[in-house]
Amino acid sequence: MPVEVTTAQFSSEASAPTATMAEKLVAEALPWENREYRVGTAEQCMNWTREILVAACGEHFATLETHNPWDKHLLGPDDELLPEHVDSLASDEFGQKITSIAALQPGDLVFLKNTYGDWAEGVLTHVGIAVGEGRYIHRMTSNDGLVKINTIPAEDFDSGIRLKDSLCQIQ
Repeated sequence: MPVEVTTAQFSSEASAPTATMAEKLVAEALPWENREYRVGTAEQCMNWTREILVAACGEHFATLETHNPWDKHLLGPDDELLPEHVDSLASDEFGQKITSIAALQPGDLVFLKNTYGDWAEGVLTHVGIAVGEGRYIHRMTSNDGLVKINTIPAEDFDSGIRLKDSLCQIQ
């Protein structure tokens, strides 16, 4: 089912509406549907999400990361916190935590837990961008490397984040 998104018109006039961060994210993400992203390379969901964030809101999103992610208490003593990890943007410092799929809005980041790997129960392992109606666009974890829109799996859903508009630095 195609997802319809309405975005504001961009204009240099002060009185004209400007797109919100969420609208910019969805507008950048939707053209990726059914396209390949780093085929043959697993674990690329955060790299794809960061590429969308950079395109929509500025280069600072290439390395922006928290040192206190929501799942930090589940990580082992040797687990590094890195920008390519899903939990690198899962922090109250970047926006409002969303705890139910029904409360997600288009443009919110969607975090899933326990989707792959030998991680402790509850560690965030997958990310995508909500597009509405309980669906999200994401780079599939599989090596097929396709960006897809799917229903958010309730059994794997951990949380979402509604990023602060102030993080978006592109006019």
